[in-house]
Amino acid sequence: MNFREFYVGINFPDKLKKLESLAYNLWWTYNNPAKDLFKMINPDLWEESVHNPIAVLASLDQKRINEIASDPVFLSRLESVWDLYMEYIQTPKWFEIRDDIPNKDKMLVAYFSMEYGLHESIQTYAGGLGILSGDHCKSASDIGLPFVAVGLLYKNGYFHQYLNSDGWQLEDYPNNDFSMMPILESSDENGNKNYIEINSSEGVIKAKIWHIHLGMVRFILLDTDIPENSESIRKITGKLYDGDFGMRIKQEILLGIGGVKALEKLGIKPTVFHLNEGHPAFAICERINQLMLLNNLSFDEAFEFVKKTTLFTTHTPVPAGFDVFSEGEIFRYLGSIYSGAPLKVEEIIRFGRYEPNNRAEPFSLAIFAIKGSVYRNGVSKLHGEVSKNIFKNLWQNIPQEFIPIDYITNGVHLPTWVSDECKRLYNRYLGEEWHLKPHKFEVWENIDDIPDLELFETKNLLRSRLIEYVRRRLKKEVKKKGGSHSEMLSAQEALRSDALTIGFARRFATYKRGYLLFKDLERLSKILNSSKMPVQIIIAGKAHPKDNGGKEIIKQIKHITRQSEFKNKVIFLEDYDIQMAKYLVRGVDIWLNNPRRPMEASGTSGMKVAANAGINFSILDGWWDEGYNGTNGWSIGFGEDYTDENYQDFVESEEIYDKLENEIIPLFYDRDKTGIPREWIKVMKSSVKSVSSFFNTTRMVMEYTDKFYNELNNMYFEMSANDFKELRGFVDWRRKISGMWHSVQVGEGYFEYDELMVGENIKPILKVDINGLVQSDIEVLCFIKRECDKGEAYRIIPLTFSKMENNFSVYEADVTLECPGRFKATFCILPKHKFIKNRFENNIFIWA
Repeated sequence: MNFREFYVGINFPDKLKKLESLAYNLWWTYNNPAKDLFKMINPDLWEESVHNPIAVLASLDQKRINEIASDPVFLSRLESVWDLYMEYIQTPKWFEIRDDIPNKDKMLVAYFSMEYGLHESIQTYAGGLGILSGDHCKSASDIGLPFVAVGLLYKNGYFHQYLNSDGWQLEDYPNNDFSMMPILESSDENGNKNYIEINSSEGVIKAKIWHIHLGMVRFILLDTDIPENSESIRKITGKLYDGDFGMRIKQEILLGIGGVKALEKLGIKPTVFHLNEGHPAFAICERINQLMLLNNLSFDEAFEFVKKTTLFTTHTPVPAGFDVFSEGEIFRYLGSIYSGAPLKVEEIIRFGRYEPNNRAEPFSLAIFAIKGSVYRNGVSKLHGEVSKNIFKNLWQNIPQEFIPIDYITNGVHLPTWVSDECKRLYNRYLGEEWHLKPHKFEVWENIDDIPDLELFETKNLLRSRLIEYVRRRLKKEVKKKGGSHSEMLSAQEALRSDALTIGFARRFATYKRGYLLFKDLERLSKILNSSKMPVQIIIAGKAHPKDNGGKEIIKQIKHITRQSEFKNKVIFLEDYDIQMAKYLVRGVDIWLNNPRRPMEASGTSGMKVAANAGINFSILDGWWDEGYNGTNGWSIGFGEDYTDENYQDFVESEEIYDKLENEIIPLFYDRDKTGIPREWIKVMKSSVKSVSSFFNTTRMVMEYTDKFYNELNNMYFEMSANDFKELRGFVDWRRKISGMWHSVQVGEGYFEYDELMVGENIKPILKVDINGLVQSDIEVLCFIKRECDKGEAYRIIPLTFSKMENNFSVYEADVTLECPGRFKATFCILPKHKFIKNRFENNIFIWA
């Protein structure tokens, strides 16, 4: 039968037009009055739809619409929420009021990510990367940064998890109904739907463009599930992180190449491109092709311009985590796309290898992204060092600290993750605008003004809410699986609202060691079954569909939860998602995290816990390596490195038990005469104050702006001015330097000094024959480091030209000796140009 589909819209009266506008801007996802407004229409459906205002509005018939339109209370609240929304949109923000940013009014950042975790009702995310991307975009809006996000719109998205009777994870993929999501089809001025096309080996890939609006930020999402495409092409935007490798590269081509085409189609011209992980790296290809085609640039010129306007953020702590493809696969998938185009695949393929001409080496998207970007960063201080170590072969013969990979530590969007109860508490004691400047430490100093009783009662309420949520979820699981009446009663009795509650929820990759807490079941049983100091554990998380090791850990934990001594004291919740995460991070007392260091690039869930007055108990890895200060939680280990993983598991599991038994649990139950755990509350307050003041995305996006976005934006305009005159000149200069660098000769290098004592001067001197280059082409540096200062950066001393001596240019400087000890020093000669932003980025240097 040939059915035709129609979508019938709602004919809102003028009084309610604002309601529809609010529903289609995700500002409401972190604004309580807006959420309450939609809940007011139909409270039951609001909960059933996972807080989806579009589903709530779609349920309205004309009678109910008329009722709402004539309800003075509702209309008054609608106007109040609309005023808040207008205030948010119109109030000048941090970026907008800055007067120290060149070309500020022309800046536009394009942010590419494979997933976005924006809200529980929008299934465009899988886990941590998506949540971070969503929070990044929310804070970009909050600070008024000109920002557009590019991604894919998935028909099935990531899977829903359910466990069979043996505890084995099975997957069920949803079928997303876009008409019931706050997204809109993109149309041109004539009302025609906007599409992009990519030629591929399987035929033309046609993708529809959709929009999501979040505050000031617009999302551009691509969808191939349209009738014009073949079945295989329609599936490209089916499952997120499909296990099929061929499908993965198609998704990455659509994200990168299709994303750039979508921006071009919509007339959006970013000045800054931010690649979030390696997945969107093919955007580099399309940008080069467009520059060669539209601006008549050579490949070298186009590549250099793209590089100088691109930032690459890596979230992966191991080389095996990066997608790699054979040379044949790259030619197969990109060859038809760029057949007859100015860009030749053989020109770009060498940039995806450590050794450009080694055809046996696979093409790595991460290496391609690194070589195609001038700035690169990890997502915590430790991860920045790990990333330098991973990619050190790209910059051989230089100290690791000079490898041009930086870091910006992740954060979380506090208005999204802080509970309503904590928000009211913070409004009262920190001021109602605390969320507008969470990066200001002085805002959080007033945490100490919150009375202990109020903070304790707030946390007790959040824990009780979590327990009730867990019971509802468990009963729902029992009912869905046809469980018995006794199982339903057991679910109702799960957990206690007054017991110390430990949370462990994350992706069940093996390196995260979800099994570590269960290494000694007898000892764990004694901890949990104490009559005086009861403890309970809530666990959640998904394993990747192809990760049988992760699934096995989940199965083992599920079996443990059924043992009598752990029943109703250890709970595994199925189908971890944003909604569940909110209950967990708000309600737990302790957040346990025990990855194998240094495998956790950053992590953000513990930041959300701290913002809700919870406490972290974690391996010193990722963000906690920076965040732990000795008073705001507990560490597991001291950052040791192990070669024997079994021994490491034993040592660190024993430390978990020891600290629980001897420090954490006694402190929680140490109450004064009024029943308040005063010392525990000190740790709670230290946790909120120290973590929330720094580990927030407001600070994070501001840091991205000042460290990277502004610089990239400036280079865009400098290099493109006068028909790319500056760019062409730089490429010519770099070609000259590369051709002549071998002729640079190093002469004598030495140090002059009267006495090597603190406060005295030492003069480093180096003679260089620049052999045809000019003085302004090079810089001569002296690197000085005290040998006992482990981990500290070298002191870099620029030397200046002083005279000519027998065809040698003499460079020197005066340096004051500021501290005693044994020092080491060396000289280095490098090319110098205003467009070289990292001294070693071009791998051209001479150590002397």
